[in-house]
Amino acid sequence: MNNTNFMRDLMLTGFELSKISGVPMLYLGNPGMGKTTIVNLWAKRNGYHVESLIGSAFDRSEILGYMVNDGAGTNYLRTKAPEWFHTITELEKDGLPSVLFIDEIAGAPKDVQASLYRLIFERTIGNGQKLPESTIIASASNYKDNLPPMCDITSPNLNRFCVVNFGPQSFEGLYSEFLQDVDEFEKDLPEFEHRKLTDEIKEKTLAAVRGIFEKINSTYSIKDNTKGSLNVENKRLNNVFSADYSKNGEVYNFISGRTIGYFKNIFRAMYSIKLTKPDYIGKFLDGLIGLGFNSFSDIQELNAFRKFIRELTKDALQELDGKKKEKKSLAYNHELSLAENIEAVLAFEDKLEVADLSKVCMEIYSEIEQKFKTDTEGLSKILLSNKNSKEDLISLRKDYDAVEIFSLLASEHIPRSKKECVSSKLDEIITTYKFYMNTCIQTEAA
Repeated sequence: MNNTNFMRDLMLTGFELSKISGVPMLYLGNPGMGKTTIVNLWAKRNGYHVESLIGSAFDRSEILGYMVNDGAGTNYLRTKAPEWFHTITELEKDGLPSVLFIDEIAGAPKDVQASLYRLIFERTIGNGQKLPESTIIASASNYKDNLPPMCDITSPNLNRFCVVNFGPQSFEGLYSEFLQDVDEFEKDLPEFEHRKLTDEIKEKTLAAVRGIFEKINSTYSIKDNTKGSLNVENKRLNNVFSADYSKNGEVYNFISGRTIGYFKNIFRAMYSIKLTKPDYIGKFLDGLIGLGFNSFSDIQELNAFRKFIRELTKDALQELDGKKKEKKSLAYNHELSLAENIEAVLAFEDKLEVADLSKVCMEIYSEIEQKFKTDTEGLSKILLSNKNSKEDLISLRKDYDAVEIFSLLASEHIPRSKKECVSSKLDEIITTYKFYMNTCIQTEAA
């Protein structure tokens, strides 16, 4: 693939990931590479309006709003929202979402940059109004080498983005963006010696990466990709290092909570759009350089860490793939009771493929139908007969309890086309047995 097409596809992928994950993207490239054209292309394809802000050409008031008289005859001033904000909010009311494209961010004066960062990271303008949730913010900049000497993006701010590098050159150009001089570096991280890649930290990082992959994979392979299930899974994935943050400053300096969150959200988005191209995954991993470091002491350190993260991700994916291959298969065992078969499914539920779960659940349902097809009059005679031993009744009650448990399994794993019929039949069986079991108990008591 040539560089132009790769850049286009990478940027289009970045928009999809940002839309799903909420992680702010910063596209770095040389002038004239077509970044603005690609933004408009994606917006047109996906039904979005585009509003563009040029960092080097706008002032603070054009970004956050103007100070105007409140119009009430007092001397107080209020902030009036800029025109681009009105356009976005009005179109949102009509059902048309927007892309806010902020270009030449590094070429903006420092006070304008500060305004842009508030807009990007807080999604807020000067009067406190927030952008609609549907609005996607995309930022772009040229490399430092193509900017005036006074223009730059500081390392702490750069690390708040997922940086997508378009340059056909090596990553050396991007690395320089993350480096600081020694004085500023030492001021940022006074515990510099704690940042060594100790075996303990490597193990904890690998555990975090592996855990993220496993949980994201389970979300998308078993559960429906719905907003509700994602919200539940988000709670489980948050604060992977929470215990270490409170007890171990070494780990906190090594990986920040914000960037672990970015890492989680980026890969969640990748899974949801079935992104499997190694080149793309590598590019977005590089965009999370340092996993939260504000800076590196030199390019060698940055290179070593980047290699380390790639290896961790590779190991985690391989282990996850290995666990997939270890998935068990299960079939109905006629040598076991109905209750024991249902217990077996419950025990191996998380290790069974979706198709195997559906198959074994249908087998169990067939056995239930066969076992419980007695009509109500015949059932009454069986349950109330003096010929039934206590063991028979206990066994029957176990089967009834098992059917109740199975009804919950069936609601999740029975094929959709048969779900309504199965649920109705199970409800009928449960209701019938509950009535006659209660009658039987009352008879025994009498």
